[in-house]
Amino acid sequence: MEHNDYKYPLVKLPQETDLILLLIREQLKAAKFFNTLMQCGLDDCYYQPHLETAILTCMGFRDIPDELMDFYIALLDKYSARVEPDNGCIMQLALAMYEELCTRKKF
Repeated sequence: MEHNDYKYPLVKLPQETDLILLLIREQLKAAKFFNTLMQCGLDDCYYQPHLETAILTCMGFRDIPDELMDFYIALLDKYSARVEPDNGCIMQLALAMYEELCTRKKF
C-alpha cells in the first residue's frame, strides 16, 4: 500500500495492523459522510458500511459484547466528527482510535 502523500515519516507496521488501520480509516470517512447526510435529513441508509465487527475481530477481540460495541460506536462518533479531507488527518485519527481500542483490549 502506497503512503507517499503523508507529511511525516512512516514506520513499517505489521501487515495485520496496517489492514486494521485501513479499515478504521475507511470507516471514519464513511461515518463522516453518512453523518453529514443525516444532518441533511437523509438517514437510515442501507448502503452505510458496518465494519466494526470485522475491525474488532481483526484486533483479536474474541467476544464483542454490547458494552464493547457501544464503546466502539462512541469512538467512531468522536473521531469521525474531526475528519477533514486530508489523508494525514485521517491517518492520525485512525491511529488515535486504534490506540484507544488497544487500551480497551488490555482490560
